[in-house]
Parts: sequence; structure tokens; C-alpha cells
Amino acid sequence: MSPTAAPEFTPITPVTPEILSGPDPVFLGTAGSGRDVASASENGLNAALAQIVQSVTNRDSHEATTITVDLEEGESAQDFSTRLRMLVMFMNRDKGSVSATVSPSFKNDTYPAMLALVQGFQRSGVSEDWHPDGPRSIRMGNARHLFVSVDMPVADRSPSPDTLIEIVAAHRISTSWYDQRVRPRAVSSGLTTVMFGVPSASGIHSGSDSEYTDSVFKRERSKNLSGRPGGIHFSRQLNWSATAAV
Repeated sequence: MSPTAAPEFTPITPVTPEILSGPDPVFLGTAGSGRDVASASENGLNAALAQIVQSVTNRDSHEATTITVDLEEGESAQDFSTRLRMLVMFMNRDKGSVSATVSPSFKNDTYPAMLALVQGFQRSGVSEDWHPDGPRSIRMGNARHLFVSVDMPVADRSPSPDTLIEIVAAHRISTSWYDQRVRPRAVSSGLTTVMFGVPSASGIHSGSDSEYTDSVFKRERSKNLSGRPGGIHFSRQLNWSATAAV
């Protein structure tokens, strides 16, 4: 899961520092046995963010956690993900951590995410505290974040994530690729895996059934909705039960 050649980061002109917050859609959280989640009254993805941060912070005291998050078709979680990556790296800048983002497409998903993270650091006023650590890796202190693309497989070795693995557009990533390329690296005790995806057209949303059917998002979402230990699902309220079987 280490970087291969990619375009260099484009310099971003610093702007006024901002708090890592912003408007989000309303989500409902449901959890498997043994897990507490935020109530449906909490605003937006902030409920998911709080749960993810709690899981990452307590990674030394619990087993691996898998969190699935429903998105609308065409909806982007990039702003949310940028804040999450920044927060994880900032929290672990002294003691160290390795986190990663896995995306289907380098051009459409990975490269924009890398630039968003650079810009986010510039806006937050910590522009001198981070630096590129290879063409597809960013470091802040002892914390490192890797970017991996399905359509640009990595060839050389890199440290396995020990803190957070974020799967972007997980409904477009097959279970076979995930099981071969990601799952063997996602075995650390306390590792948090977060998957963002769009449910299938046959369920709730209008999307590609063929694309969704064999996706890792469908499989992991189903397990979470079935109440597996350590599984948590966040779902938009659209007059359907978030605890219904998939």
C-alpha cells in the first residue's frame, strides 16, 4: 500500500486559518453489540466524526472497528474526510501513526483528496508542520497518511496502517480486490476502518446495481446492519429503517 510515481503537490497559497468544521447532512447511527453511538438528533456527519475519533483515540484498548456510512448518489464526503485526516494526523504527530485512504480512481478520487489535505493544512495555519513524504504520502511529525488507488496499484512496500483506513466510494471497490490488497494489511488490533458508499438502486438509492452487488461496501454494510460486534453504521434518514436487513 505504498506510493508509486504521481504528480508533485501543487503549492497552495495560505489563507485565513479556519476551524475544522462545516455543514453536514443529517445521519442516523446504529451499532452492533457492545458499541454506543451518537443519537439521531446530532447534526450531520459530526456524529460519525465523533465515533471515528473515539475509536481511533481508544485504539490501544479495543479490537478493530468497522464503520460504514451511507451517502447519496453523487454526494461527496471530501470535506469531511479532509477534516478527519487532519485531525488524526494532528492527534498522533508526537507518538506516531500510519493511516491511509483507499480510493477507486487516482485521477478522480486520490489526487483531489491529496490536494484537499494540503489546502486544509494551509488554511488551518499549520502550513510549516507538514511535508510530503513521497509522491503519495503526507507526514506531520511522526504521523503519516498514505493514499492508495485501485486503478494505480502500488508496487513497493510501505508500513501497514495501524490507526485508520478510510475507503472512499467503497461501493465501487470489489470485495476481491479489497480482500487481496487491503484486508491483509488491516489486521492491527484497534484499527478503525471507515467505508463511505452509496447503497444499491434495489434498496434505497438510484445507482448501479451491477457496480454495487460485488462491492466491499455492500458486504461490510450488511454485516454492520446485522449487528456484528465492533460494527457501526451511519445512515441518512429517508423514511426507511437503518436497522433493516440488506
